[in-house]
Amino acid sequence: MNAFIRSGLPRVPRASWGYRQRGFSLIELMVALTLALLIRDGLTALFANTSVARSEIDKASRQIENGRFALQALGDDIRHAGYYGALSNAPVAPTIWPNDPCSTALSDVRDAIGLPLQGYAGGAVAPLTCLDGYKPQTGVVVVRRASTAVPAAAAAASAFNIQVSGCAGDASPYLLDAPSGTFNLHSNLAPGCLPLTGAPAAGISPFFVRIYYISCNTDSAVACGAAGADGVPTLQRIEVTPLGADATPVVDGIEDMQFDYGMDTDAVGAAGYGAPDVYTNTSAHVSLTPTTVAEWENVLSVKIYLLARNVDRTGSYSDVKTYSLGPVSLTPGGPYKRHAYAEVVRVNNPAGRRE
Repeated sequence: MNAFIRSGLPRVPRASWGYRQRGFSLIELMVALTLALLIRDGLTALFANTSVARSEIDKASRQIENGRFALQALGDDIRHAGYYGALSNAPVAPTIWPNDPCSTALSDVRDAIGLPLQGYAGGAVAPLTCLDGYKPQTGVVVVRRASTAVPAAAAAASAFNIQVSGCAGDASPYLLDAPSGTFNLHSNLAPGCLPLTGAPAAGISPFFVRIYYISCNTDSAVACGAAGADGVPTLQRIEVTPLGADATPVVDGIEDMQFDYGMDTDAVGAAGYGAPDVYTNTSAHVSLTPTTVAEWENVLSVKIYLLARNVDRTGSYSDVKTYSLGPVSLTPGGPYKRHAYAEVVRVNNPAGRRE
């Protein structure tokens, strides 16, 4: 007999046992797979779009950071052009145009000390001998100044050095020499300059000759278009020292650089003396750069123009914009996003001495 009957339990009809799962039909399986594929494709597209958007944001952030950093690096050096430590009166400017600023000869560095700034308009070839990998048609600027750090007791071994006298009894108001030179000027700190033989030695500061230019590649030694060139335009800085004139990358992605120079045309003592009256490439002065030593002595401010671009390409993007960089306009094109920067920088030391 049935176990339910034998046990005395009531018999439950089969229909009340409930539905037993027997699997999916082919149609149900195909619908489920189709829905899964649609969800997968949607998530894939979402992740892809998010990744592209994040990549473009990263590119834009790097571009902005690079442009601002380049402006800051150039601006800081130009603001300090003509700084000679405690020297109250600037060295006399050269009577003739200085030799190549790339020269590491002490005599050439001494001859040009009185010219805080020198600039060169862009050309088809490098305007100076040391500009390896020069990007044609981009501007070049040379800055001369002393270090703003506290003067040291000894000369820096890898730089030209300047020592400024604080005592009227010294034979010279300053000495500019190689590290092995004789630095024998005195300071007016206690016990003072009298007698001179008892006065303490004046501090010694590194003297900088810095050249800024645009290279076609991160490695400035690689010529534009040469085999192995990475094609990344880069702001380079050359330090002219007794050991050589070597370039160091400052920041990459800087595609173009131009300058306008503000000159003081007022006579000594006239109203407005000590402030720029006219900028280059204006109707009053159409040259891209000052052309004589006298004009460079009157440069009291600089307009810096930079064009920064993404280092990496942007897919289907094509740049059709025309960028105005002071004296020049250009339409570089290509799959790179760009941004132009401009800043006016006062050359504090020459301007301050005229006020």
